[in-house]
Amino acid sequence: MRWYPVELHTHTEHSDGGFTVRQLTKAAKARGFEAVALTDHNTSAGMQEFYKAAHREGLVAVPGIEWTTYWGHMLVLGEQGYTDWRGVRPEQIDDAIAHIHENHGIVGIAHPFALSNPVNTGYHWEFQIANWDAIDFLEVWSRDDAPRKVQSLRAFGLWEQLLGRGCRITATSGRDWHREDTLAYAHTYVGLEQPLTPDGILQAVRKGRVCLSVGPLLTMRIRLDARTCAEIGDEIPVGTWEVEIVLESQTMEQDWDRTQTVPQEIQLIQNGLVIRHCPVTAHQVLRVPLTAGWLRADLIGTYYGKTEQHLAFTNPIFIQ
Repeated sequence: MRWYPVELHTHTEHSDGGFTVRQLTKAAKARGFEAVALTDHNTSAGMQEFYKAAHREGLVAVPGIEWTTYWGHMLVLGEQGYTDWRGVRPEQIDDAIAHIHENHGIVGIAHPFALSNPVNTGYHWEFQIANWDAIDFLEVWSRDDAPRKVQSLRAFGLWEQLLGRGCRITATSGRDWHREDTLAYAHTYVGLEQPLTPDGILQAVRKGRVCLSVGPLLTMRIRLDARTCAEIGDEIPVGTWEVEIVLESQTMEQDWDRTQTVPQEIQLIQNGLVIRHCPVTAHQVLRVPLTAGWLRADLIGTYYGKTEQHLAFTNPIFIQ
């Protein structure tokens, strides 16, 4: 499994961004991303230019749009067709999502707890979702300084609540990138066993093969036998298994500050509770009894002076 840094939430001058399309792709390349999605507000006007600019930089380009409404913002990636966002009422969102899925797209809730009216109209998620299983991903971290924000804590809490209800929603981060700056952001990594492609990225998000980090990359897998491992997003039976944890610090080296991102411990989280406190090492294998539910790994540490912060975490492996 190889882990690729991708950015799934960006804007250009085709909506409210300060980037030209060319500037966006050059900035993404300089930061160390290997793929980027263009998600301008309610328009795909820059898409053809985006494909060409991304190709010049050696980036994988993911087509997208950010539905921008009075009741929330929704990221739509990879849709082969068009679902009209205009006139969709809060109680109609499930039908719209189903139509996007029919067009082979995926959907994610952007910054669900961001400040809304009168500061930013429609930023706060107010659509009335009946079927949470239809949501492919949720921006648990959004914009700069994500781990320390109250909005992030609320989004993280919503995600864990949904996991507890049996929903398999993938947690992502979203830079919501409008212009180049010197702020501190989180990264989304997708795990693939084949070369990086737009379809591969969509599949990884659907499967939950995603890790988030503001610094080192934390990944996890479970050894089922001598030849077989369960990866993040997979399902395994109840039992006692070997959990392999890998921490890689040589990643996205141009885009985080080691003096402000200081790991303290790795935790194994099952069903929302800490079941193991582990040292910060590059590689470790633990034998762990696992009951039904889900398992995640977290990297905890100091982030820009604030202790006991999430620096990285994985999406879950599910146990049935």
